[in-house]
Amino acid sequence: MKNSKLRRIVFELKANLKHCKYGLKNKDSFKCSNELSPITGRFWTHQYQLASGIQSDKYLSETYYHNRVEGKLNNYTVAGYLDHKGYIDTVLGSHTIKCLINKISNCIYDENNEIITISQMVDILTAEDGREFVVKVSSGTGGGIGVTIGTFAKVKTTIEKLLNNKTDFIIQPLISQHPELSKFNPTSINTLRLMTMRCHGEIHFVSAILRMGNGGRVDNASSGGISIGMDIFGKLNKRGFNYSLDKIFYTHPFSNIDFADDHHVPHFDEIVALAKEKHKNLKSQDLVSWDLTVDQDGVISIVEYNILWSDISFHQANNGPVFEPFFDFIKELNTKNPKKITI
Repeated sequence: MKNSKLRRIVFELKANLKHCKYGLKNKDSFKCSNELSPITGRFWTHQYQLASGIQSDKYLSETYYHNRVEGKLNNYTVAGYLDHKGYIDTVLGSHTIKCLINKISNCIYDENNEIITISQMVDILTAEDGREFVVKVSSGTGGGIGVTIGTFAKVKTTIEKLLNNKTDFIIQPLISQHPELSKFNPTSINTLRLMTMRCHGEIHFVSAILRMGNGGRVDNASSGGISIGMDIFGKLNKRGFNYSLDKIFYTHPFSNIDFADDHHVPHFDEIVALAKEKHKNLKSQDLVSWDLTVDQDGVISIVEYNILWSDISFHQANNGPVFEPFFDFIKELNTKNPKKITI
């Protein structure tokens, strides 16, 4: 049911009910307007306006975004394959963090795509004392769930459990990130969540946020981390938010870095260019959310990409109505009487 029509109908009903309750608790929200979702969209507009400080009726409600934008731009029939982390190297070809171990179905593969035994896998993971790894469940997870980080001694139990449960997983080396990213929270890999969209055959940059840990090992806001937006040049906003968007951070609570001190994402233009270029490999998916990072040598890596149920709230709360430049295109997607194609 994960990507079924029924799942999306149920999601829309639950999300609308939740935000109607939000509206009853926040009477001012009834004064807001939303062009594409005139009735319930006003409650999302109110929440996003409070967070971003940008007044607009061009925000997308979560229900409209998932069912009428993402749901129409992406082909879910092939999503199971594309969403599987074990195939990211095959799909993208380069600029990914290499998989030291890739367990798919009943086989374990090394970084050269050769089938190896469990004993050989252990030899690879214990070849260097103190080396840290990232173990990820290959599909069906998000928000930092299904991720374990640490030395072999720490991740050993997780690997055993995954093997015994016949769960697909990958193991990657823990990279040393760029100092401009690690300074906020050195214990996590702080990643850029960047969205691209194919519109009339051209791939566009939509929005980007920086996700950073808050003393933990993962950066996801849903796992206690912080998200902060940025402008089109990669300059960070002056404040960030928690997962619920009900707590504002002007300084990082772990590192005490003031977000107003003119911080920039390193190699931002190159990151955007890479995401747009790699989007060409995903021909059946017109809306992609990318997780990228930069290591200590300035090398950009794609950690993963997301084509199903990608979050929109963090983008709009931090950066405002990010889909406003594409409103005409979005309306075309949802017109009841599309123009017939003639050749």
